[in-house]
Amino acid sequence: MKNTDEMILLLLQDDRLTRWILNPDDETIAYWEKWMADHPDQVQTLLKAREIARDLAYADKPAGLEELQQSIWPGISEALDAPVKITHHKTFIPKKVSLHWLAAASFLGIFLAAGITYYSTRSKTASDEGRVVNVLLKEDLDRVNQTDHNQIVYLVDGSQVILQPGAGIRHSAFLQKDKREIYLEGNAFFQVAGNPQRPFFVYAGDLVVRVLGTSFKVSANKSNGEITVLVKSGKVAVSRRNGASGQQLILASNQGAVYKGQTLDLMGSPADRRTKLADEVPVAAPVNFDFEEAPLEEIIQTLEKAYGIPFYYDKNTFSRCMLTTNLTDETLEEKLKIICEAIGATYQIKGNGVFLDGKPCK
Repeated sequence: MKNTDEMILLLLQDDRLTRWILNPDDETIAYWEKWMADHPDQVQTLLKAREIARDLAYADKPAGLEELQQSIWPGISEALDAPVKITHHKTFIPKKVSLHWLAAASFLGIFLAAGITYYSTRSKTASDEGRVVNVLLKEDLDRVNQTDHNQIVYLVDGSQVILQPGAGIRHSAFLQKDKREIYLEGNAFFQVAGNPQRPFFVYAGDLVVRVLGTSFKVSANKSNGEITVLVKSGKVAVSRRNGASGQQLILASNQGAVYKGQTLDLMGSPADRRTKLADEVPVAAPVNFDFEEAPLEEIIQTLEKAYGIPFYYDKNTFSRCMLTTNLTDETLEEKLKIICEAIGATYQIKGNGVFLDGKPCK
């Protein structure tokens, strides 16, 4: 059996993988569904290859391979030199790409995988190699509002985020078990599901906002580095990410803070500024999770769009499954349990996706 790196190389060279990412059709989807059914022990490898190709597809396109190499390895080296922890990701707004570029990007995937081998021979410890793989095969979700209106996105814990136009968040698909970390660029309003055992962190520029269960707005001005935080309900702690002494504010309902990126000052916002911010709390149309005699495929498409998480299942097996249910107030896992109980199926969370299995509905 080929090792993981060799299999990733082969998958990155398969044109059907690029079509699955950019222009999926019934034939391509059916091919990869059958591939996963035929190779259950290689599903994680396929998902890793898909993540590499996806990340490359939505990256800024360098002029040539030399520039590409120069842009990739410094980031890897920086990640290797840094402590092993979640770090802030820079701009991740997707760019439109063509199949020609993704084909070239797939070649870059080969270059990167070869780089893993190169770097592991250059490194003195096996842990460095593992960290290179971790950098290249990240399973974070990038969710960016590319529309001209506010857009609501859902997190698996029941939290909701309203992204204003151009804003984006990056986070692990199913969040961390001990804490929930979100990296924000732009302006967004957070409605956080309470869970004292899993504190919620939002990283925006030089600031970190820590909450347990509340609603608040974060606005980041990239031109001057100013970041504002407004708490609508609950309580948050706002501090500089470098942990500078004295740079922490505790904000309660209807209180705000302003961080001046040019002077590195963090201060409570004046009353008149808070009133203005309160008027700017964004609204967005919620996703409709109320289904009446809806086919399973329609429900899954709704969940994929709302949570940004892919589902893998045999469409033919579940083609006759119809559901009437309201899933508005449930977390993703609660939704999955309700759906699976209704159709006699089971689900598994693997990597960054959800896998459904079961028998045809009568």
